[in-house]
Amino acid sequence: MRNVSRTFAAVAYFLIGALLLDCMPWQAFAGDDLAVRNVRFEINGELVRIYYDLSGSPDKLYRVSVTLRKQSDPTFSAVPVHVSGDLGGIVLPGDKRRVTWDFLKDFPGGLQGDDYYFVVEVEAPASEGLSTWWWVGGGAVVVGGVIAILAKGGSTNPPQPSPQFPTPPSRP
Repeated sequence: MRNVSRTFAAVAYFLIGALLLDCMPWQAFAGDDLAVRNVRFEINGELVRIYYDLSGSPDKLYRVSVTLRKQSDPTFSAVPVHVSGDLGGIVLPGDKRRVTWDFLKDFPGGLQGDDYYFVVEVEAPASEGLSTWWWVGGGAVVVGGVIAILAKGGSTNPPQPSPQFPTPPSRP
C-alpha cells in the first residue's frame, strides 16, 4: 500500500510539473507571428465599430481585448463593456475583424473631445495545444491511481479474529 502511494505521488508530481512547463508563456507564443494591424473605427449613431486585422497561426484561437485611450490624457483608459463581435478568447486570425460597441451604455453622457483611439491586444491562450492532452492524460492517471489505491484498501477476504481476544475455553 505504501509503494502504491509513493508511485501515485511521484506520477502526480511529474504531471503537475509538466503541466506547468507546458502552460508557460513561451509555449503559447512559440512559432506564432501574432500581430494586430490596421486598427480603425467608425461611429454610426450610438454604435462604434472597431476594425482590425489579426495575423497568427490559422489553427489557433486567440484572446482579443480592446481598450479606449485618449491621446491628450495618457492616464485615461476605459475597457468597453457593452461589446460584441471578434473579441474574447475565440477569435481566429483574419482581416477585417470587427467589434461593435454600444458606447452610450458605458458612457450615457457621451465623451468630450475627439482625440480617442483604440488599443487592440491579442494573446494566445496558454491552454491551447499540447497542454489539453496533458490535462486529459493527467486526469486519467490520477483517476486510475485513486481507483488502484481504493481497490488495494478494500479487501474481499473475511476479517481474521483479533489476536487481542483469546478464544473462549472449551466446556468440560
